[in-house]
Amino acid sequence: MAGVKIKYTKTERARQKKILKVSLRMLPLFEAMEKSLIATINSIAENIERIREAIEKNEKKATPWVAVMSDSWVDINSFISVHEIITQPVDVAGVRVQQFERVDFNVMPTGEETPLWVDDAVLLMQEQLQLMAEIKCLQDQIELLEEELLEVRARVKLFENRRIPNAQMAIRKIGQKLQDDERLTIATAKVVKTKKREEAAS
Repeated sequence: MAGVKIKYTKTERARQKKILKVSLRMLPLFEAMEKSLIATINSIAENIERIREAIEKNEKKATPWVAVMSDSWVDINSFISVHEIITQPVDVAGVRVQQFERVDFNVMPTGEETPLWVDDAVLLMQEQLQLMAEIKCLQDQIELLEEELLEVRARVKLFENRRIPNAQMAIRKIGQKLQDDERLTIATAKVVKTKKREEAAS
């Protein structure tokens, strides 16, 4: 409470007690949100790793074709391209994010003169592009969740380090001051009463 002037009144003590009550009720909620966000981010990160492993497996499958594709007149990119990445807005750990649904592709039909391996290569590319799009979507989710996590952590620190201890200190100081004032009032009243008695007796 450095630099904050306290009003030593019963009204201010009541206000500080209300702040403390609300803060003590809100802190566990934000702590639960923090844990939920961390668990969700970790879960998404694990999912990304699984998808990357699948991409690597597909790359190994494609190894036998790489030499053929490099020597061929066929440009595999001319047979397939991404038309649209479809996502769906959902709430994840209280944050609105885009959830990956699917990829819509533009796929050109193959002709009789097209090498047989092209069909398999197109299917594999579809799978790879789909997996890569899913990773991008999950990375965007993590980014949004991490932003929310920073805000929630800031609120946890605010309650832990400032609002709760400040309110507790203010309540204690005001209570002490009011008690001191009450004692002073009683002592003054006794002195006045004694003086009156002495004056009456003389």
